[in-house]
Amino acid sequence: MTAGRRVNGSWQTTTLHIDGRARAACLSYPHRTPILEIGAGNSIIKLTLHASHIDQATVTFARELAEQAHTFAREVERLHPTHPTPRQENTL
Repeated sequence: MTAGRRVNGSWQTTTLHIDGRARAACLSYPHRTPILEIGAGNSIIKLTLHASHIDQATVTFARELAEQAHTFAREVERLHPTHPTPRQENTL
């Protein structure tokens, strides 16, 4: 999904200011779908899935979310002045 792309139906934009006290957690359960929780200040956002229906689009979204979170982490590391730039991994 491209940032800013609108689709039919409900939509909302929420911005969380992330500081040193922000947190993220994936809550896993043996017999139901996981919950991804992101908290900052007194705000918490929870990403949930339909409890009984996981399809390929859901898997695709989860992978895209993980990829974009990884990109976000690399950018934060790049901009942090005391963090060394990560080296490229050697590929065979």
